Amino acid sequence: MNGEKILNLIKKARSHRSFKNFQVPFEDLMKIIEGAHYSSSGANKQFLKFFLVNNKDVCTQLFKDVIWASQITWKPTLDEAPGAYIIILTDNPSKLPLNFIYTDCGIALQNMKLIATELGYGVNFMEPIKKDNILKTLGISSLYTPLFIVPIGIPTDEIILTESQNNDMKYSRIELKDHNYQHFVPKLKLEDIILGKK
Repeated sequence: MNGEKILNLIKKARSHRSFKNFQVPFEDLMKIIEGAHYSSSGANKQFLKFFLVNNKDVCTQLFKDVIWASQITWKPTLDEAPGAYIIILTDNPSKLPLNFIYTDCGIALQNMKLIATELGYGVNFMEPIKKDNILKTLGISSLYTPLFIVPIGIPTDEIILTESQNNDMKYSRIELKDHNYQHFVPKLKLEDIILGKK
């Protein structure tokens, strides 16, 4: 079996920033979280914890507590907010070195993104800047700290991969109509990221 099917899914699983007004069912969130549950974990410590949200009022508050599309002036409106979130947390202070924690996060995030994409959803990964606000909104003890917040919904932006020009990695976005967009993401050429072969 070649890796073409997996590679195509990786190419399809991009970061989305605008969504339809649709509440993601908990059943689908549970399917997505399985990707994190079965992820590899440094020293098999499994220190990541998860909080699933599809309540509209809580989603509205979380929408206000993250930074969207940092490279461009466009920002989503509340009408374009996702229909669910998964928040990734760990102990505060962490009982593992940060390189373990963030490696675990990266693996779990990508696995969740791949499953969400297969289910027809779009996701994003964002650092929760207002950590105290998020803990308060979710009713979680300060014994935990949020590491990432993952918005999930039916995307209204088409992600288009382009070839980077002059090492410019800044993404761009054009509005079509009715809250639909094309979002352009430049990627370096494959040969530009390979330092050598022996």
